[in-house]
Amino acid sequence: MEKRKVKVLSGYRVTIPDEARRRLPLRIGEELEFTMEGNRLVYKVKELPEDPVFTMLGVARGPRRELGEIEEAVTSELEEKIKRSRK
Repeated sequence: MEKRKVKVLSGYRVTIPDEARRRLPLRIGEELEFTMEGNRLVYKVKELPEDPVFTMLGVARGPRRELGEIEEAVTSELEEKIKRSRK
């Protein structure tokens, strides 16, 4: 996901960009957690559904399992993409 700008509205409200809404399992009324990382405000989905891909990445709850060579390669590539998207 490329960087997006959002405006702070009255009441300090912000709109979650469309791409993030499509990629994350968000619903109206959902609670998000946020943390401060230096001068960054990071919002996180409080609870992600159990998903095999998210579980492999350690993002969602679920039993960890042994990964095969191909799964390791895919997981490694996804982790790198996630790291790059956070910069």
